[in-house]
Amino acid sequence: MNIFLFKRKTKEEKELSDILKKITGFRIKNLELFKTALRHSSAAILHNGKLYNNERLEFVGDSILNAIVSDILYIEFPKASEGKLSVLRSLIVNRQSLNKIAEDLHLDDLVIYRNTGNSPMKNLAGNSFEALLGALYFDRGYKSCKTFIKGIISKHFDLRNLLKQTKDYKSKLLQFMQKYKLDIVFNTYENCESNEKNIHFC
Repeated sequence: MNIFLFKRKTKEEKELSDILKKITGFRIKNLELFKTALRHSSAAILHNGKLYNNERLEFVGDSILNAIVSDILYIEFPKASEGKLSVLRSLIVNRQSLNKIAEDLHLDDLVIYRNTGNSPMKNLAGNSFEALLGALYFDRGYKSCKTFIKGIISKHFDLRNLLKQTKDYKSKLLQFMQKYKLDIVFNTYENCESNEKNIHFC
């Protein structure tokens, strides 16, 4: 005879599960994933020799977000150029947009962190949104993440209007340089946001 033992959720955990279900639209299976997603590195905890904070889930969430937004835009705008799709995607996934989305979801009220006063915490909400998406991916899979992001996009962005406003400056610059037979080289540079350890290449 098999005996299954289930850990009973505390009142606080039940409340958090309900809040997360309301935010994501899905019943949460592994609450510990989401508790980690909502723990900033400034409030990391050590358990069994392992440091727990949301940075690893943020890393995954960032990749999943870019993949899903690319997926959605590719299908939504079959005639748009790579340049236009890239610009449009950047308008959706930039730090300012993610902070606004996270604040509308009241994620900043759920994040556990310690403000040391040494560095600004202005991107706390947006980074936590990416970590939340990473947790949702491991908990429910890509399809659920896509459903969640599609809902977010439809609520916060008018894609067709945004597409009309976007300008593929790189393509326009290349056309100009070719017209006048001039040479141009695109170099990458490293950019590290003030409150992040992650390095981005622009």
